[in-house]
Amino acid sequence: MVRSWVITFAIVLGVITLGTVGAILWLQRDLPSPSLLETIEPTIGTTVYDRDGLVLHEFFKENRVIIRLDQMSPRLVDAIIATEDREFRGHWGVDALAILRATLKNVRAGRVIQGASTITQQLARSLFLTSEITLARKLKEALLALRIEQVYSKDRILELYLNQIYFGDGAYGVEAAAQDLFGKPASELELTEAALLAGLPKNPAGYSPRRHPERALQRRNLVLAMMVDHGSVTPEEAAAADSIALAVRHREEEIRLGAYFIEHVRRDVIARYGAEALYSGGLRIYTTLDSNLQAVAERVLEERFALLEKEYRFPVKRGDPFDADTVRYIPYVQGALLAVDVSTGGILAMIGGRDFKDSSFNRATQAPRQPGSGFKPFVYTAAIDNGFSPADTIMDAPIVIPGAGPPKILEGTDPPIEEPTDWIPENYSREFKGEVRLRYALKKSINIPAVKLGIIIGPATVARYAREMGISTHLSPVYSLPLGSGEVKLIDMVKAYGVLANQGIQLSPYAVDRIEDRTGRVLERYTGTSREVISPQTAFVVTSMMESAIDSGTGWAARAWGFQHPAAGKTGTTNECTDAWFVGFTPKIICGVWGGFDDRQSLGEKMTGARVALPVWTDFMKAAHAEEPKESFRMPAGVAVRRICAETGELATDHCLEILEEVFIEGTGPVWHCRKHTPGARRSRTGGI
Repeated sequence: MVRSWVITFAIVLGVITLGTVGAILWLQRDLPSPSLLETIEPTIGTTVYDRDGLVLHEFFKENRVIIRLDQMSPRLVDAIIATEDREFRGHWGVDALAILRATLKNVRAGRVIQGASTITQQLARSLFLTSEITLARKLKEALLALRIEQVYSKDRILELYLNQIYFGDGAYGVEAAAQDLFGKPASELELTEAALLAGLPKNPAGYSPRRHPERALQRRNLVLAMMVDHGSVTPEEAAAADSIALAVRHREEEIRLGAYFIEHVRRDVIARYGAEALYSGGLRIYTTLDSNLQAVAERVLEERFALLEKEYRFPVKRGDPFDADTVRYIPYVQGALLAVDVSTGGILAMIGGRDFKDSSFNRATQAPRQPGSGFKPFVYTAAIDNGFSPADTIMDAPIVIPGAGPPKILEGTDPPIEEPTDWIPENYSREFKGEVRLRYALKKSINIPAVKLGIIIGPATVARYAREMGISTHLSPVYSLPLGSGEVKLIDMVKAYGVLANQGIQLSPYAVDRIEDRTGRVLERYTGTSREVISPQTAFVVTSMMESAIDSGTGWAARAWGFQHPAAGKTGTTNECTDAWFVGFTPKIICGVWGGFDDRQSLGEKMTGARVALPVWTDFMKAAHAEEPKESFRMPAGVAVRRICAETGELATDHCLEILEEVFIEGTGPVWHCRKHTPGARRSRTGGI
């Protein structure tokens, strides 16, 4: 009888053993190797830096910063062990006694009220397994934990775990959580802070100190009690900590410096590397942005535009309530600014609108708008490049251009018939100056000379020069093109004006200097492309003419407001004052400013580029050049300086009433002395059409 019982017991034991071994082998068939822990790259966000290496922004799915165990507060390590796995230093990956205690409690309660997963098991589940509550998953978790403990030290396991676990509010790992909640690194956490963090992984949402401060406080104090029980702190230390109130950093509404620039970079990087690389690849993006200049740009633009709203009583001001879900356009006046380094093309400051939260549409890079007289430098560039000189004269007098006006619909015809009309361009002042030099016509932004010059050169030639210099939008070769009838983008205007600033060389504005992967390997570095689109001599002469626009022309207010560095620029105002521009440059920086309403309504009477955009440009450029020495534009070889008569543009004589110095490309300009102011000389009036 005894023999049969022994045989039966042996058979049962053998079956159980074989079944257990078989189950273990079956469960292990698809378990990963513990060595994979060293090859797993945790999800790390991308950091964006300015030109000086200061952090501008971080993109992430999981906000995580990887640090070493010795960079974590010992208080935090003790609190985590006391809370999550008291026997961590003693078990082999699975705590059998903890499992037994949890099982008894769960059986008594009739439901799962306590778990028994060790830190190693939690790490295995987090990295390799799912969170489903099944026996198979728990067995796999235990087996994998045992294998991990055979390969790695306790400190390494703890380090991996503390960099992996979720603490709530998007923070993964102790460093991100410490920075988010307390604004300090994990190495500097005090006892109460460490206890609060240690209590979060069990239920990050339920114990959130921002959303549920009372629950968070109770949980923190429970962790302190567990630390006393574990011997990590003394009862006196815990009692003193119990009385300390929660002190987490208030998460204010996000206000980002350079929001439009950051979004510009985001789109650029996603287009080249994909969203996964941006949000999870741990990239380091070094940009061209100057944070100091960006802050200045945002301040001065908002100050000036808020003042306009106050003075001119626009119906809707920034900050007034409006339903963003129902409006097609932002109802308050918008502005944009773009500043670029002349020598490199690197973007120093970018504003695409007055409030990124209201509208992420970037008016500096995406909005085509009419430039008005801001387009005229392209007309004069084409003229100078084709043999004209600043001293040449042209007649500022009324002109009628047959068939160039808007078509007229004849009434009573079916189908409707469009009849061409004549176009009679007008000057902004409604006055005519008679014969004027090209320099004078540009600096005073007189319309008729620009239109006539466009006719002489040809609208197609004007459009070609604008495109070559950097305008990417479609330009119809029509007679009204010199007055800015086509639409352009601010970034293109800055690029095109940059050709003049950079002695005929075109550099494209760019935002990203280099991109590194998480190991520091350089994935790409901006090398830039440049090409000569006009001669240095043409660029210098046109720049000189545009200097007059600031010194004594439509941009003279920049000097009155205190900006004294050598500079060139041009105002731009469209019909009905729907768009206001100023684009200008020094030898170091090009800056363009635009203002207007998204729905193209009028800014108001006399709301010109000089009134709306120039004050912003001046304030910004004054700040940008505050520490810079005054530097003149360098005159290239092949440019000559001559004394001319201010009235006729001919070479000056001692009898001329006003004598000026003028610059010429060698081989152009007047070849005779002023005959109007020379006794006995005869001069025919040949000043243009």
